Amino acid sequence: MTVHPELAPTGFSHPVGGFAPAVKGRKLEIRQVWAGNVDYEFWRIRQAAAKYPYVAMDTEFPGVVHCPSKPHFLLTPSERYAALKSNVDALHLIQVGLAFAPSPDAPPAIAFEINLREFDPRVHRHAPESVQLLADHGLDLAAHRAHGVDARVLAAHLMASGLVCAGGANNASAVTWATFHSAYDFGYLVKLLMGRKLPRTLPEFLGLVRVFFGEQVYDVRHIMGRCPGLRGGLDAVAAALGAQREAGRAHQAGSDSALTWEAFRRVRQVYFAKEGVRGFAGVLFGLELELDLAAAAANGNKQGGAINHNNSNINKLGGSKFVNNGGTNKFASNGGGRCAVGGGNGGRNRSRNSRRVAPQVQVAVAALR
Repeated sequence: MTVHPELAPTGFSHPVGGFAPAVKGRKLEIRQVWAGNVDYEFWRIRQAAAKYPYVAMDTEFPGVVHCPSKPHFLLTPSERYAALKSNVDALHLIQVGLAFAPSPDAPPAIAFEINLREFDPRVHRHAPESVQLLADHGLDLAAHRAHGVDARVLAAHLMASGLVCAGGANNASAVTWATFHSAYDFGYLVKLLMGRKLPRTLPEFLGLVRVFFGEQVYDVRHIMGRCPGLRGGLDAVAAALGAQREAGRAHQAGSDSALTWEAFRRVRQVYFAKEGVRGFAGVLFGLELELDLAAAAANGNKQGGAINHNNSNINKLGGSKFVNNGGTNKFASNGGGRCAVGGGNGGRNRSRNSRRVAPQVQVAVAALR
């Protein structure tokens, strides 16, 4: 049974100090984030982002309602993205999990489980078996509707958290992301951060993932392709690697994000101790753009046609800059690690990797409410 929300008292003051370091044998803390404590918990998330640059991410959503007409393994990356887009555009995010670690070889020090309010199975489309699975594993959807965080509020907090658009000089990533089979996870987060439907094409989507999350994005499901003996879902892979779930339950985003981090660090230690995993950075399982472009080129050659494409699209998560001018919101990477967010009124907010952004979040959240 899911514990009901921790509602922070009015006028809550931030305690002095920071996070205790991860200690072997100490149970991982998974902090629950609801509407009543979202401001305080995101203060803690900003503290964690400043101290722990290694982050594992997971989401929970109500399954898949649009299925392609042919088997998944026969789809091209662009066709897989089209299926992803149709589902993400139609459905609502339920949970986001974030687990923070101090180094590539350390266990997570703290995790957060952010509970959203938008999804209502009585009126919104969903896959019944997926929603039942979440309920069986402890998600209280009635509590989500009553006490969950508004998606727009979450987007404003994320933009000022130091986690997204967090590159430094030369667009170097300040955050390393560990994920597992995360195309849909990033789909829902990009939709959340943009405040509208996903872009039409796969290169545009991958460009946005790079703008928001940087270059150091790792998908363990993709890395497994070079790991003999590893197969199956997150729990099966973690078990094969000797990683244990330290807290929470499966199919809850906070617990799954922590287990994702354990799987990622064990994969590095067991299979890539010498060469490391940088060669896998920026590739999402199932959306390997290089394969898509290679197939298109081969098809064009068979037909005797010439295909011209921008080589920057082959570079994993897109080129060094992505600008979307097709809607009321505009996102751009200016090379300095910041996202510019502009509305239809021409105003602009900038998210900086700094703890001084809290007043900006309050203004943005107040405007959204």
